[in-house]
Amino acid sequence: MDIRQQQVCESCGMPMDNSTVSKFDKRYCIYCQDQTTAALRTYEQVRTGSVGAAVKFMGKTQEEAEHMVNEMLPKLPRWQK
Repeated sequence: MDIRQQQVCESCGMPMDNSTVSKFDKRYCIYCQDQTTAALRTYEQVRTGSVGAAVKFMGKTQEEAEHMVNEMLPKLPRWQK
């Protein structure tokens, strides 16, 4: 698969490119998978990071960001039951 087809992280939903895809598992980004140990972040760690990113980079309020992330994360492949 060509990474330029706007692949998204299966853990946080972030669009990935060659600089942000994990070297251990192409399903995850460098923020969700530690690039030294290959450990994956917990749901709460991913949620906190995603809320912070939505506030900082998307201009969302804290409440808007939390609502958006709470709706999105459970739908991603990693968090499917």
